[in-house]
Amino acid sequence: MADSDYLTSRETHDSFLLLYTLSGEGSVQTGETVITLAHNYAVIIDCHSPHEYKSISENWEFIWIHFGGSGVTPMYDVTYPSGAVCAASMENAPEFEEQLNSIIEDARQNDIEGYIHLSSHMHSIFNAVCLAVLENDKVSIKHNSANDVREVVRFIEKNYFNPITVDDMIENIHVSKYHFIRRFKRAMGTSPYSYLTNYRINKSKTLLRTTSMSVSEIAEICGFMDTSNFISHFKKHTGQKPLGYRRDFSL
Repeated sequence: MADSDYLTSRETHDSFLLLYTLSGEGSVQTGETVITLAHNYAVIIDCHSPHEYKSISENWEFIWIHFGGSGVTPMYDVTYPSGAVCAASMENAPEFEEQLNSIIEDARQNDIEGYIHLSSHMHSIFNAVCLAVLENDKVSIKHNSANDVREVVRFIEKNYFNPITVDDMIENIHVSKYHFIRRFKRAMGTSPYSYLTNYRINKSKTLLRTTSMSVSEIAEICGFMDTSNFISHFKKHTGQKPLGYRRDFSL
């Protein structure tokens, strides 16, 4: 149990370190990355680089295990490909804590049988944390993807009357245009540019039904390059020209 003043800070240590919070909260920093290690969360850090961890609650109860081995670095690099660590929620916390306690007991035996059990349990623990991190990343990516799509839809709704491109839509989204178009199409059933065109057409329909504005005025207000471009898109989407649509609606 660490009190509110607890702090460990090192430039380097020849090991990797597993930290797991039993209660309270701690803060972990590696390089420029700072994370909060909350209840039932675990993290693995590479102690060969500068790092620190400290209590950020009145009492922080945690388990720490230093470990190493030839297979650790490759797995660590796959789990944290960017080098920025993140905490993982251990969903089956009781089982995970039982494994941690088994490692502590194995280490106390100080004999060959204990070392064999220790190696087996440590391997399971390491894999469990790595898998939890990767699973959390999948959830985070899915969540971020949905947020990105919503952000672009809002951008279109606010800027449809301007001459905008897909590059404009994704200016504040940190993903390639190719990947975003795939995400958007999977979520909305159409490409971003087609969604923009459909939105403009629907706006023009409203204006054709509710105002006496000319076709050229509506084309400009709805963001089309010129009147002929508007008429062409309108006919492609509705099967008729704008004035024909207005006439049929009036009738």
